[in-house]
Amino acid sequence: MATMRAVRKLRPAEGFELAEIPVPQPKAGELLVKVRAASVCGTDIHIYKWEPPWSQGRYVPPKTMGHEVCGEVVQAGPGVRGFQEGDSVSAESHIYDATCSQCLRGNQHICEKLQFFSIDTDGFWAEYAIIPQQNAWKNPPSLPPEIATLQESMGNSVYTVEEGQVKDKFVAIFGLGPTGLFATGIAKALGATAVAVVGGSDTHLQIAKRMGADAVVNRHQRDPVQAIKELTNDKGADVVLEMSGAPQAIQQALESVRPVGRVCALGLPTQPVTLDLSKLVVLKDLTFRGIYGRRIWDTWKTTSRLLQEGLDISPVITHRLPLARFQEGIRAMMQGESGKVILLP
Repeated sequence: MATMRAVRKLRPAEGFELAEIPVPQPKAGELLVKVRAASVCGTDIHIYKWEPPWSQGRYVPPKTMGHEVCGEVVQAGPGVRGFQEGDSVSAESHIYDATCSQCLRGNQHICEKLQFFSIDTDGFWAEYAIIPQQNAWKNPPSLPPEIATLQESMGNSVYTVEEGQVKDKFVAIFGLGPTGLFATGIAKALGATAVAVVGGSDTHLQIAKRMGADAVVNRHQRDPVQAIKELTNDKGADVVLEMSGAPQAIQQALESVRPVGRVCALGLPTQPVTLDLSKLVVLKDLTFRGIYGRRIWDTWKTTSRLLQEGLDISPVITHRLPLARFQEGIRAMMQGESGKVILLP
């Protein structure tokens, strides 16, 4: 076990490579895990393509990629408590210092010195990986690794839906990447009366139906705002979840929510967005809630509970690939027709 295979960003240019590197050794407070499943995120694609903001000006190769994982503990470093060999664990991808003013307020997810796996330190697209005990979440033994690795991504959606206060509400979701697809099932599980989704891919719209969507709107075929108005007797949605970050979708989300409604925005625009704030927010007396990451560890508790209560997120998985075939997963994501891509070392 002296060396292992890992998918690495080796140079400041487009692409990743499969490399042979030493197996890491756990230091004090760290777990060495054998990776059972890892998954691909949109941030990984930005780094692959060498796009800002996570690449140029921030990212310093070489590093092992990936920040979503399920692994089996094979060795615990000195001082580790509460974990033992054989435990199934996942990782909270936000590496927080636990001492800054935000952490002391319980906002570790927006730590003032926040770092990330695969961006500031090695990630999890490898046969073995290190997880600090502080970032390790113990999974139920019955949770399949390909589901356990998705909890980090799913947690973004859980946090967004919870802040939407969706129980007994008509919910509209803009953006059907994995976070929007997860949000569809989560909203239903948390008591939404109906969920309408807006997307531009037939593949994603079909997955959304399997996740429980009551109505699907192809934005290339129908005006989303008009469609949601028709579904709500011209009143508008009670809650809108904006999961894409696309400027047009943000505009339409605000147009399609009812007065005194609620909009939660998880999507990150890649450029400044111009809006008529008076008309779309102030005069409608809206609550506009920005969402970042997951609350540590409250969101994880809700995510784990939903999965144990039977929420099935497997329809979101469209690709299961050996680690060596990671390029196929990257291509599928870049084509925009995939859900979650799972890598199996």
